[in-house]
Order: sequence, then structure tokens, then C-alpha cells
Amino acid sequence: MDGDWDEVARIQFPPPGVHAIPTPVTTMTFDTSQELLWTGNEFGRVTSFYGTELQRYTSFKAHASADGSVRQILVNEKGVVALGPKDVHMAMRRGVPIWHIK
Repeated sequence: MDGDWDEVARIQFPPPGVHAIPTPVTTMTFDTSQELLWTGNEFGRVTSFYGTELQRYTSFKAHASADGSVRQILVNEKGVVALGPKDVHMAMRRGVPIWHIK
């Protein structure tokens, strides 16, 4: 199975915002409808990236920082669902909230 793929590039994972410090990713998933990589961090922020250089597409706060990290991200045709330790948040791909259950 070693000959199935080749690494073509290695890039540093960008921070969730322009002036933000890089934070460890707690979860990530690939979008099934768009060419996006979705990530969640320990401060409750969900960020999506596109392209081979991981340009930031959108970033939004799914959970309060005090509530903990994003544990899992699920993507469907209507938006993005982010699971936290105390709540569940759904938003459109642009970041507009659809619902939030605490």
C-alpha cells in the first residue's frame, strides 16, 4: 500500500484569523459538498480552508471559550454542525448561525 500516493507539498497550518495565534486543531473533516477543509480548535472556533495553500474561507465561534473545544464537526447539504462538550451549534458555510442548543 505504500505506492498509492505521494506527498507533493507540506505547508504550515494557518491560524484561524489574521491576527490570531496558531492554536492546536481538536478536530477536522473534509466537506462532502464543497472543496473545503473544516477545523475546530480548543477555543470553540470553527474555520474552513480552501485550495492547496489552505486559504481561509470562513471562521466563526461555535462555542464560548470557557465551554471548551470543538469535539467533532459534521457537514451536510444545509450547513456545518459543531459538537462541543456542553452544546451543539449549526451554521451555514458562510458562518451565519442556524441554531444553537445548550
